[in-house]
Amino acid sequence: MRESPPFSKIFYPKSVAVFGVSPEGPNLARNIVLNTLTCGFKGEVFSIGRTQGVAFGQKIYSSVEEIERDIDLAVILTPARTIPGILEQCGRKGIKAAVIESGGFSEFDMEGKALEEACTATAAKYGIRFVGPNGIGVTNLESGLALPFMPLRRDLCIGPVSILAQSGGVGLSYVNFLSDERIGFNKFVSMGNKRNIDENELLEYLIQDPGTKIILIYLEGFTDGRKFVEVASRSEKPVLVHKSNRFETSARIAHSHTTAMFTNDILVDHALEQAGCVRVNTMDEAIHYIRSLSLPSLKGKRLAVVSRSGGHAVIAADACGHYGFELPEFPEEMLQRIAKHVRAGVIRLQNPLDLGDMFDLEFYAYIIEELLKKEDLDGVLLGHGYRKGHEEQPSRALLQQVVRLVEKYQKPVASFVMTEASEKEYFRNFVKIPVFDSPEDAMRAFHLSHEWSARRPLPLLKTKLEHIDEDRAGRILNEAGGEGSLLLSQGIELIKSYGFAVARYGLAGAAEEAVDIWRAWNTPLAMKVNRPHLSHKSDQGAVILNIQTEAEIRSAFNDLKKVAGPDLEVLVQEMAPKGREIILGGKRDDCFGPVVLFGLGGIFVEVFRDAVWRLAPVQHEEAARMIRSIQGARVLSGYRGEPPRDTEVLKDLISRLSQMLVTFPRIQEIDINPVIVMAEGEGALAVDARVILK
Repeated sequence: MRESPPFSKIFYPKSVAVFGVSPEGPNLARNIVLNTLTCGFKGEVFSIGRTQGVAFGQKIYSSVEEIERDIDLAVILTPARTIPGILEQCGRKGIKAAVIESGGFSEFDMEGKALEEACTATAAKYGIRFVGPNGIGVTNLESGLALPFMPLRRDLCIGPVSILAQSGGVGLSYVNFLSDERIGFNKFVSMGNKRNIDENELLEYLIQDPGTKIILIYLEGFTDGRKFVEVASRSEKPVLVHKSNRFETSARIAHSHTTAMFTNDILVDHALEQAGCVRVNTMDEAIHYIRSLSLPSLKGKRLAVVSRSGGHAVIAADACGHYGFELPEFPEEMLQRIAKHVRAGVIRLQNPLDLGDMFDLEFYAYIIEELLKKEDLDGVLLGHGYRKGHEEQPSRALLQQVVRLVEKYQKPVASFVMTEASEKEYFRNFVKIPVFDSPEDAMRAFHLSHEWSARRPLPLLKTKLEHIDEDRAGRILNEAGGEGSLLLSQGIELIKSYGFAVARYGLAGAAEEAVDIWRAWNTPLAMKVNRPHLSHKSDQGAVILNIQTEAEIRSAFNDLKKVAGPDLEVLVQEMAPKGREIILGGKRDDCFGPVVLFGLGGIFVEVFRDAVWRLAPVQHEEAARMIRSIQGARVLSGYRGEPPRDTEVLKDLISRLSQMLVTFPRIQEIDINPVIVMAEGEGALAVDARVILK
């Protein structure tokens, strides 16, 4: 078992040794020393290199073992082949934390992979935990630690966001964007190949870190997707994930870049949603979301719109409608007070409130405060416009007053201002809340804020369920032997052992046996080939439905024999009643482990792809969210005279299937399609189950 990372020494070291420093000329390790010296690092920095001399007035040592002080953190930027030996030196010195910035490891070739494994073995021998390799290090503005190997800009500002990035270049771009926006950042880790310390350990640290209020993660691949969901779901801080490597083309690039493994992108979407994370798909979207999170969260959907322009008020109202926000009416008494301050009185006062006829900006602030006091309003959208040199000072004062009101009432005010670029630069520098460029941007920020406040991730815990026979399920799987698929009859018995109601069935090796079953039941039948590996039985002619006579049974048996051969065994099944067809399924994903699927079923499941994934096990509350999240949810709640479907039993079946997948790792894939869902209170019936074993 690996030791916990010594994060205090990684983020708050008292002494740092930088390997690879030269006394002169272009040298990347010299830049690391320069950054630590110029960013206000208070600890000691020691330079180590092959050539003796001086760097920035300090001696360059030939070995870390020459330094008589204790060293908290080693930063290594030397050729890959030298690093196992350097880690040996660090181990003998008693150093427990390192940052390896060199490339040329598993992201490069097989020889580099062997070197990476040698580094891991040496680190394990001495109990060293390291960040990297193949990154640009760690930056912590709280301590002044700045380890990137390129010179950093001098106007970096400390802020609430901490960044974990698999790509140093992308992470540094985020650092620059956050600095440009004057939002600032707190900590930045370029994780590189994540050979030793991965995103899950770093995320756990940042969730507890007092200086981090918002966590932004750029990933090309998960180290352990299930662990990530478990950790992220415990965060009370916003976790934004920019996950690239989404398609086959970018997957090939990412594999040569940071050995990232391609993961099904829809599954990633749904897993991050389950974890309560916010997935962003562009860098602009990430910055926009972060700006919205600097306001108090929008806890409801009732808004007031106050605008100096009638046109912008209309645009804002449209955006309200687009995002599903409400615009409650203002009290008549309040509107009468406002009417006394307008000039011509030719604009109707309502919500949205058009104040194009009012020039008393101090009264604007009064209106905003009165709206924030109202219990039936959750936030205010403020639109303003002016020209530099005309109403400049009162407009700036208005925005500063809005900042104070937001802090006082802990309700968000999203402001958009139409003015010159230099004034917008003033807002970025001196106004502590975001000022947006358009009503659409401001309303989108409200939407993102409300989306975040409404997230309620649930832990991955089993639910106590009755009528489950794990012993019987285990026997069915053991009877199947090694890899392969269960027979259709075995699959049905497996789900039956987990409490699924299944359509009545029997097995027939000859047409006469099928006829006997039909006579005993006196009901229309379905006849199916009882074989594994038949996921599209109707396409292959391996299922015949709605058989009602002896002649039809004999004809169907002969037709099925043409498909399956002379040793045919037929599963004879009672035709299920009419109902809504859905699919339940699951698989064992390499990244996320057991996952469960719910969607509209039947023959069109692969056409419409209206389905949702969740990591197993799934509690009833999460199962309810799955049911509500598909596009076809309306057809289950009652549509055009149809009765509502039994979604209570659906929630239960999703939970049962999810627990089966967790309990029995041998199940590689399962499709229960279709499940016929009856009217509310009448249950659901499974008629088919395909099970592939590991």
